[in-house]
Amino acid sequence: MKIEEFKLERTLSRFQNEVHYDLSASGIYPMFISEILDEEEMMEIYRNLQLRYVHTAGTMHFREAVSTFYDGMDPSNVFITNGASESLFMVAWQMVEPGDEVAFMVPNFMAIAQIVEANGARVRYFNLDPSKGWSLDIESLKKAVTPKTKLICVCNPNNPTGTILDDGQMKEIVDIADLVGAYIVSDEVYRGTERSGEVCTSFWGLYDKVIVVGGLSKAFALPGLRVGWIAGPREMIDQAWSYHDFLTVTIGTFSDHLGTRALQPEMREKIFQRNRRIATQNLSIFSEWVKSHEGVLSFTPPQAGCFAFPDFSLPVNSWDLVMDMVHNNSVFVVPGSCFGIENHLRMNFGVERNYLIQGLERIDLTINKFKQPISSVTF
Repeated sequence: MKIEEFKLERTLSRFQNEVHYDLSASGIYPMFISEILDEEEMMEIYRNLQLRYVHTAGTMHFREAVSTFYDGMDPSNVFITNGASESLFMVAWQMVEPGDEVAFMVPNFMAIAQIVEANGARVRYFNLDPSKGWSLDIESLKKAVTPKTKLICVCNPNNPTGTILDDGQMKEIVDIADLVGAYIVSDEVYRGTERSGEVCTSFWGLYDKVIVVGGLSKAFALPGLRVGWIAGPREMIDQAWSYHDFLTVTIGTFSDHLGTRALQPEMREKIFQRNRRIATQNLSIFSEWVKSHEGVLSFTPPQAGCFAFPDFSLPVNSWDLVMDMVHNNSVFVVPGSCFGIENHLRMNFGVERNYLIQGLERIDLTINKFKQPISSVTF
């Protein structure tokens, strides 16, 4: 199986560490260990945590902790992975055979689409509508689903737009999936980042063929732990274990310990409040910055997450615009082309305040350059 280059991750890995200002990420300013463990707890780990292999499907205490984040979930429906990216890979590898079809939401994190295509499946795309605040285009979903559809893949809250499906839209997706017997694969790694402060509805429990992917990197601001999970029907979870044996086998011992702590309801809410505070404060800075480029930039304020997906009106495509930022002003954001949408940029505002302001000032330089008459723009 040959998989085409994963353009988003390859682009991130090439440029994130080569610039002074990286506003490309999709996660919030990462937590410090001291925000989760006090000195006494840290010393207890120092003295007593043995760096052994943990249970390869996930320790029971971790699976129980994950299950508390969803209504009516049993720990036996949970499988622990090294990051949500591994979860997505395992789902795509396990669930699809040559000749199957997959209905895939765009814009989106494109991993599953590329993996299932490499595995011989056909991907049929459905849309979020930018003219309606990135609301679900239900007619495009109906056209994308056929009797051959094996998976309907959504990202909710959405990456890169930050929009959230409402309960009515979720019900429509469930009804369409049920009509053809398709599984719903819901990437919910941003669940917990809602600006409203109310955690959005999960697809879990709405339908008997739901597979939920989650993790600690985004809503929990713990990307360095590299912890994710799959929640699904028991038979699917049991089969996933055998696929996991070929990949990373197990997560790290410290990640298991700290991740379990982070998922406890009281700590979970503390983390979410911290992250919402950062995102809310910085979104006002970002919004004012977009307004300063009226006529060139516009965006739908995200309902969740610490990133936005503004569109731009400039005589240049998204890749070339970003490359100008990187090479001339040492600042990096993600071209919309990495999400299958042109004339857009994914921009992170969940960073330290002054860093954000200085990074946006660097982007000003590139925007102002391309705002000049086309004949005067040089590459």
